[in-house]
Amino acid sequence: MRRWEELRPDLDARGIDILTISTDNPVEIRMSRRMHGLKAIMLADPTLEITDLFGVRNQNINNFRLPGRPGLPIPTTLMVDENGTVLWIDQSDDYSRRSDPSFVSKALAEHFN
Repeated sequence: MRRWEELRPDLDARGIDILTISTDNPVEIRMSRRMHGLKAIMLADPTLEITDLFGVRNQNINNFRLPGRPGLPIPTTLMVDENGTVLWIDQSDDYSRRSDPSFVSKALAEHFN
């Protein structure tokens, strides 16, 4: 998320909000926001209910928070317009990697002129 803040000026200029969905609980999210100066809207999804609605759970990764329920979210970036239409999607094969801000910046220029 810290790297996404690099895009803040461009996002703000285009009127685009960042919304994240995290397996962290609300207390952990508040701490991260404060510690890293994050401005994104951050939703807690510790039980992966939202993750499952989007169909982005990786079943092959152990979830230490939910014993007996495997999986963690696949790192996924979506660009969605004001009508809820998905304009762009990027997913990582590695649970620890996210979309690079320079890659996202190119997609912003393509879809949100």
